[in-house]
Amino acid sequence: MADLAKNHDGHHVTAILVVHDGATWLPEVVASLASQTRTIDLTIAIDTGSVDSSVKLLKNSRVPVITMARDCGFGEAIAAGIETIPAPKGDDEWLWFIHDDCAPTPDALSFLLSAVTERPHVAIAGPKLRGWYDRTHLLESGISIASNGARWTGLEPREYDQGQHDGIREVMSVSTAGMLVRRKIFDELGGFDSNLSLFRDDVDLGWRVHVAGHSVIAVTDAIAWHAEASASERREIDVKSPFLKHHLLLDRRNAAYVLLTNSSWWVLPLLSIQLLGSALFRAFGFLLAKLPGYATDEVLAVGALLIRPRMIVEARKVRRTHRLISSRVVSQFIPPRRAQLRMSLLRATQSFRQFILPSESGSSSVLDPTNEDEDLLTPAATLRWRSIFRRPEVSTFFFLFILTTIWSRNRFGSLAGGALPATPSGAMNLLGSYADSWHEVAMGSASASPPWIAILAIASALFLGKANLLVTLFFWMAPLLIMWSMYSILKEYSLNSFLRVGASLSYALSPVALASISSGRLGSMVTLIIGPQIVRYLLRIRKVEKVSWQFIFALSLLIGVLAAFSMQAFIAVALIYVIGGIFDVIDNRKNSNPRLMRNRLTRRFVLIATPLLLCFPWSFQLLSHPGRLLLEPGLSIAGGGSALAWLANPGGVGSIPWWAMSPAPIILLVALFSSTRARLFAEVGVIFLLAASFAGALAFPSHGDSVGEPLWVGSFLTFASISAVLAGVVILDGLRNKLASTGFHFRHILAGLVVASTLMYAGTAVTWTLTTGANSPVRANQESVLPPFLALNPGVKTLVIRAAEGVNSQTLNFYISRGSDARLGDPDTAPTSPLAIDLAVRQIVDGSGLASSKVLSAYGIKYVFMKNPIDKQFVHAIDGLGGFVRNSATDAGIVWRVDGVSERLVFTSASGKSTGILADPKGTRTFSPGAGILSLAENFDASWEIIQDGKKLPKKQNEYGLPEFAVTNVGEFSLTHDGTARRGMLALQSLIVMGVVVMATPARRRRSEMSVEELT
Repeated sequence: MADLAKNHDGHHVTAILVVHDGATWLPEVVASLASQTRTIDLTIAIDTGSVDSSVKLLKNSRVPVITMARDCGFGEAIAAGIETIPAPKGDDEWLWFIHDDCAPTPDALSFLLSAVTERPHVAIAGPKLRGWYDRTHLLESGISIASNGARWTGLEPREYDQGQHDGIREVMSVSTAGMLVRRKIFDELGGFDSNLSLFRDDVDLGWRVHVAGHSVIAVTDAIAWHAEASASERREIDVKSPFLKHHLLLDRRNAAYVLLTNSSWWVLPLLSIQLLGSALFRAFGFLLAKLPGYATDEVLAVGALLIRPRMIVEARKVRRTHRLISSRVVSQFIPPRRAQLRMSLLRATQSFRQFILPSESGSSSVLDPTNEDEDLLTPAATLRWRSIFRRPEVSTFFFLFILTTIWSRNRFGSLAGGALPATPSGAMNLLGSYADSWHEVAMGSASASPPWIAILAIASALFLGKANLLVTLFFWMAPLLIMWSMYSILKEYSLNSFLRVGASLSYALSPVALASISSGRLGSMVTLIIGPQIVRYLLRIRKVEKVSWQFIFALSLLIGVLAAFSMQAFIAVALIYVIGGIFDVIDNRKNSNPRLMRNRLTRRFVLIATPLLLCFPWSFQLLSHPGRLLLEPGLSIAGGGSALAWLANPGGVGSIPWWAMSPAPIILLVALFSSTRARLFAEVGVIFLLAASFAGALAFPSHGDSVGEPLWVGSFLTFASISAVLAGVVILDGLRNKLASTGFHFRHILAGLVVASTLMYAGTAVTWTLTTGANSPVRANQESVLPPFLALNPGVKTLVIRAAEGVNSQTLNFYISRGSDARLGDPDTAPTSPLAIDLAVRQIVDGSGLASSKVLSAYGIKYVFMKNPIDKQFVHAIDGLGGFVRNSATDAGIVWRVDGVSERLVFTSASGKSTGILADPKGTRTFSPGAGILSLAENFDASWEIIQDGKKLPKKQNEYGLPEFAVTNVGEFSLTHDGTARRGMLALQSLIVMGVVVMATPARRRRSEMSVEELT
C-alpha cells in the first residue's frame, strides 16, 4: 500500500512522532496517523524518557520506538529519528513532524502534499491547528514573531474557526506540530538549532528557510487538533539545563535567541534594548498579578542571553553560511506595532459594545421542535436604537450632556480662573514640576509637590501628553462622571430606575458640584466623583475582620487618590474609620476577644495609614502643618462661610445663589425621624454639615497669600450631599405604595416637602447653569494678570498688590510673581512670605517705608504692580516714597520699578560694591570677579550649594534670612540645588505605590493552575 501511494504522487513521507509523557493523547494521535487517506510511507516514534504508559501504547500499536534520554530536546529527538531512516533518494522525500498531543484529520497529509506538489519552491507546509478540547477554537494558521519576542498568530483570543482565514498562503513559519518539511532542505540547513531544545524552534527554522531562498506555506484545508500541553504548562519540560526548566523562561529566552541570531546586524543594539525593555515591562505586569516567578523568568530570559554574546555570535556564523537573501525578507511577516495596537483596540471595542448592547442568549435547544417554513417567515432580529433612548438613565445622561455642553460654552480651551491656575501645555512639565527639589514660586520653596500633579501628568498620557486638553475635558465631562458615580451605587438601594436617575441628577447638579466646577476646585471635583464609590465600599466593611487584604489595599489605593487631591476629604473618611474603631473597642469590652480586636484595629489602621504613605512625603509635611490639611488644590479663594454651609452650599465666587435652596438639608432633617437606615445616613450627613460649618468659619493665610480667606469646605459638603441622596432614595423607594395604603398623616407632608424642594431646586439649578452660571470664574483663554512686558524676562520677581476679596476694602493682599501667572501646583508649594517683606509692604501702604525699596531689592524683587481696582491713597503713598520709579499705568494697574540691584544672584565685593550676576532658574555656572560675598535671592535651604574649584563654599544666612556664600578666589563656580533627598523620597514613594498596587490587584494564576476549559 505504501508503494502504491508513493508511485501515485511521487512523494515519500516519513512521519516522526516525538513523545514525552503523552499517554493522555497518544491513542487518538496514533489512530489519526493510521487513518490517513494518503498512507504514510514510514512512521517512527521517538520517546524521550516517558514515565507513563506512552511506550507501551506505541508498542501495542506496532509503531517502532526509539528511546532517548528524558532531557532530550525536540530537535535532538528529530535528529535521532532521521539517523535511523535511509538516506534520501531525491527531492520529493518529506518529513512530517508530529507531537504526541497533535492529531491530524484523515485528509491532512493529502492536502499538504497536494499543496506542495503545485509549489515546488515550498520547503515547509503546515496545517491549520485547532484546539484539542474545543475543536472550533482556532489556534493558528501560520505563525510569526513580534519585535518584542511575542508569538504572533494574528488571531483574536479564543477566535472560532469559521473559514475566515482559509486558503493556502505564504507565512513566516508553521508549528512543528504537523509540520511537513522537505528532507533535503532540512538536512542542508542542519535541522533544528541545538540551542533551541523546545519552543520557538519552528519560527527559527522558518526564518532560515526564507533566507535560504525557499518558501513556507500554511494549508488551511489540512487540519490538526493540538492540545498545546507544554505551552499551557500541563506537563513538565525536561531539558539539559536546570536553569531553563521553567516554561516561560525557556520560551522567552528562545524568542530572544531567534531574534538576535537571525536579524540584521545593524538592528541588534536597538533590538537588545527593546527585548530588555519589553521583559521589564512584562515583569512589572506579572508583579502586579502576584506572579513573581513569571516576573523573574521574564528578566532572566533576556538577561542570561545578553550576557553570553559568544553563543549569539557563533549561531550567526552558522546561519551566514546558508543565507542567500537578506534577513529582511521576513519583514513582511513580522507584525508592525500598529497591527498589535489595532488588535488591542478591537478587543476593547468589542468588550465595550458587549457591555452597552449585550447580546441576547437564547434558551433554545436542539431537542426543541423546529418549523422551517415558520422560520423563513420570521423577520431577522434587528437592534432598535430607539429603545435605548427610552431607558431613563440613557435619556437623562443625554440631557445632562446637552446641559453641560451649553453650560461649558465659555470653557472650551486652555482653562484658568477662580482657584484653578493655568495648566502647562505638556505632561512632562507637570512631571518635572513634581520631581523638582526646588520650586520657582514666590521666594522659592523646597516643599514636596502634591501627588495629584503626578496623577494628572500620568492621566495626560491618554491625550498624548496634552495636560491642558485633559483639564478642559475633565471640566466639561465632570457632571456626567459625578452622575455616573452616584447612579452606580444607587442600584443597591432601589430598583426604581426613575428614582435612581433623578437622585443621581440631583447630586450632579448639587450646589457643591456646580460651585466646584465653576470656581475651579479640582479637589472637590475629584471628591464628588470618587466619594460615592468610597461610601459604597465603606458600607461593605462594617465587619472589617471578614474583608480580604486585597480589598483592604484596593480601597486604600482609592482613598490614596482621594487624599492626593483633597486632604479635607481624607479627614472625612478617616473620621468614619476612627468612629468605627471606637465602636470596636466598646464591643471588645463587652465581649472580650483580643485576637478579633487586633484583627479589626490592624485593618482599620492600614486603611488610614496606607493613603498617607501613598502620598509620602507630601502628606508628612502636611502633618507638620495641620492647618494645611483643610486646604484644597489651587489658589486661595474664599468660601461662603459657615452660614451657607448649613444650606449645603459652599459659597464663594462661582457658586449658585443662596436662595436656590438645596434639598439636602431638608432631606437630612426629614430622615432623622425615619425608622429605616435612612436615619443612619442622615446622622452622618448632619455631622458633615456641622464639620463644614465649623471649618467654614476658619480663615488663615494659605498658599502664599498674606491675608486669610474663609476656608472652602466643598469636600465636607460633598459627603453631606452623598448622605442626603442615599437617605432620600431609601425614604422614597416604595413610599408611594406605603402612603397609598395608609391614611393622611405627617409622612405625606414630609414626602411632599422632599419632592417639592427637590423639583424646585432642580428647575432653579438648570436655569442658573444655562444663564448666569455660564459666566463662571473658570474660563478659557484668560488674560494674564501681569502686564505683558513684565513677562519678557522669565524669573524676574514682581510684587503684586491687590485689594483682598471679602474683607475690608482698606486691606491689601499681595504675592510675589516670577514673571508669569501661577501654574498648576505653584500655589500648593508656595511658601509664606518673609516677615521683612510683610513689614515692607505695610510701610509702603502707610507711607512710612523709606527703606522698603532696599528690602524688596535684597529679596530680588524688581517691580511692584498694583492691580486694579486700586485706592488712589495707596498710589500716592508709593509715589511719595523714595526708591520706586513709576514705569507704566494701564487699565490693568500701575507698575513701579524698584531701585537698586535686584537680581537673583548678587556679588558684593570687599569694597561693598554690588553687581548682579545672571542666574538660570535651575542652576548657574558663571564667573566670580574676585573675593567677596555671593547673595542668592531665594529662601534659605540646606540644599543650596556653590561649588568652586571642586569645593563647596561656606554658606550662611544673611540679615534677611537669605543664603549667602563667601568667595575667596577668582574663577568659575556652579550654583545648584542638590535634589538627592528629593530623588530618594520619590524612589521610596514609587516603591510604596508599587507595593500597594501589587497587594491591591487580584492574584493571577499560573497556566498550570488553570483548567482545560479556561485555557481553551
